[in-house]
Formats: sequence, C-alpha cells, structure tokens
Amino acid sequence: MTADRASLARIEKAVTAVRQWATLVGTPQTPEPGSRLAGDDLVFPALPTSTVTWYAITSAIDHLDLGADLLQADNVTVLRPHAFFSLTRSALLGAAQALWVLAGSPEERAVRSQLIVEDEAVNQRRYLNAYLGDPTIEADVSSELLASMRANVDRLSTRIRTVRTELGRRGHKGRFESTAMIKDVALHMAPGDAWFRRAVMDQWQRGSAAAHGRMWTLHFRESESMPLPDGGVTRTFSSSVEDVAQAYGAPTLILSEALDLWEQDCRAPRTIPVPITSPRARARPS
Repeated sequence: MTADRASLARIEKAVTAVRQWATLVGTPQTPEPGSRLAGDDLVFPALPTSTVTWYAITSAIDHLDLGADLLQADNVTVLRPHAFFSLTRSALLGAAQALWVLAGSPEERAVRSQLIVEDEAVNQRRYLNAYLGDPTIEADVSSELLASMRANVDRLSTRIRTVRTELGRRGHKGRFESTAMIKDVALHMAPGDAWFRRAVMDQWQRGSAAAHGRMWTLHFRESESMPLPDGGVTRTFSSSVEDVAQAYGAPTLILSEALDLWEQDCRAPRTIPVPITSPRARARPS
C-alpha cells in the first residue's frame, strides 16, 4: 500500500538519524565559555541548565535507540503494541523537556530550567522519604546511612525552598507539568500547523495510556473483536505501520530541533576580524 510505503520511509529516515545521534551519548557535552548556555548555567549553578537539557537529550536518544533495535530486529511480525508506545512516550518526554528549555526566551529558559530543578528535587526527596517512612528501615541499615539519607532530605528541602523563592521573585507561581510542557513544545514545532500540534498531543496521551496500562486507547485504534461462547467479547489489537511511524517520528522531530538549538547555544559568538585593507580599517587623511 502507498500509505505503508510512505510510513516505512519515514521510519527508516528517523532510525538513520537516531543511529547517528547515538554516538553522542558516550561523550559528555559542555557549553563553551561565553555561549548562551554558559550564561543560562549561572541561573542555578548547583544544577545547571546545560546539565538539565543534555540529560533530557541523552534520555530521548537512549529510548529512541532501543526503539531502533526493535524496528531493525530480525523476524519481527508484531511490534509490541503496548510496550513500544511506552518507549516512544519516554523519548517524547525527554526530547520535549530539552526543547522546552532551549526554545524559550531568556526569562522562559530561566524559569523552565528551575521548574525542572524543583521537580527533580521534589521527586528525589519523595523517594528518600519513602524509605525513611518504612517502620522496619532502622533494623535493616546502619545509623550512618540513615543519617546520610536524612541529611540529603534536608539538603533537597533547602533546594526546593531556594528555587521556589527565585521562581516567586520572577513572578511564577505554578509547578512543572509535563502535559503543559508538551503543549508548549507542539506549538513551538508547528505554530501554523494545527494537525501536527494535535498529532503530538495524540502521541503523548496515547503513550501515557500505554505506560499506565490503560485500555481506553482500544476505542481509537484498529482492533479486532472476537465473540466468546458465554456471550462476552475479547478485543485484540496490534501496531500498524502508520501508528509506529507517528509514534517514533514525533519524538525524533522534536529531538532534532533540540539538538540543533543545543549546537547553536553551546557555541560562543565568533568575532570576525576586519581585514586591514578594509576602507573602515585604513587611516583617513585629516
């Protein structure tokens, strides 16, 4: 079918790009002094903007590269209709997070980076408190480890207060919301293309359903219903080529944009020397 051929061509192009990006993961990237990102890093040096964005980029690459392994595996007849969309959803989240920060105005970049810092600290503190709140923990670990964990909770609480104070000073009262971030990114990617914006949100919501084990997407995907002897019905579905192309293509396009901005923002402005033969450079007679 023509539609399937077009979708396969899109998948192949995306996989080729992802394989090239995968070579970046093993080499830490840092911004040049004087670059835009180096300036962003001064907003919260304890967890710099460049670290926040590069980690998101490598997370997206990692998930897309695993997706490429599945797409290029031998003897694949059905590309796991639940798990694959959880994978592309994670890639979409990482790619969008990086682009969300990098595509903003100077003030938006500062606020968005700090919102992510706050979210990181809140979730890390929640993780530690889940252990510290367990009634049997003191019998299973050393007092030194418990003291270290409590000290980390205090440190994270201080970080959260510091960041929230700075966000308040900048006039921002909200908290990080992944769905709102995806909407911002979809608008940035296609301000004049309502179809693309809706497609990005569609992939985000259906990927979230797959990751959380929800069934409602059965009502919006091709599926097959089989009657059971007792009068019930069992419904099954599998991935289509078009579905896979859309799910894999959305984070790939967003990641490509994020990488372009990363490359630009990591470089310090280059000054172009004026040739001494230029009319501006020559001394003029008085």
